[in-house]
Amino acid sequence: MRPMEEEREKNSKKNRDGSGKNKKEWKQVVGGFVPKFIKRDGADTKSRTVQMVDTIEDYKRVVVDEQDQIVVVRFFAPWCKSCKAAHPHFKKMVSEHSPSVKFVEVPLTKDTAYIHEGLGVPSVPFGHIYSPHVGLVEEMKINKKVFREFRQALESYVSGSCDLRNEEEVDDGFQ
Repeated sequence: MRPMEEEREKNSKKNRDGSGKNKKEWKQVVGGFVPKFIKRDGADTKSRTVQMVDTIEDYKRVVVDEQDQIVVVRFFAPWCKSCKAAHPHFKKMVSEHSPSVKFVEVPLTKDTAYIHEGLGVPSVPFGHIYSPHVGLVEEMKINKKVFREFRQALESYVSGSCDLRNEEEVDDGFQ
């Protein structure tokens, strides 16, 4: 027998007699088992950092009534290719700023279309930034091309400062 086959046979015997790995560490899928190393302690990290909102009451409670944190809202559609392309950028932003910033997603479905329309969301993907005690302070398209601008806007609110252009850069016609 080859060394790899010997190891496989040894592991197979361990699993049969109950001395092998705990079944909770493996997930059964079509064609076999895969390790559950992505989830730790059964907690899904996304559910803790991004809230899904699908009613106007939830939107008011989670976003508008927030008095302690900056809130970033991502309006998207599950079928939208541009939304899917920008999603990794959004996830990265969540991992960088959570838990100091609250992140919310509002999907576009037939049941939630009234929320998008009522908030004046012109297209997807679209984003809002809400500041505590002020309300909506930024709204912009957040596709992959312009996501950097959205990230910079959020970072300026998180840091509490903004970049001003030099006088030479401003050409207002007066000299």
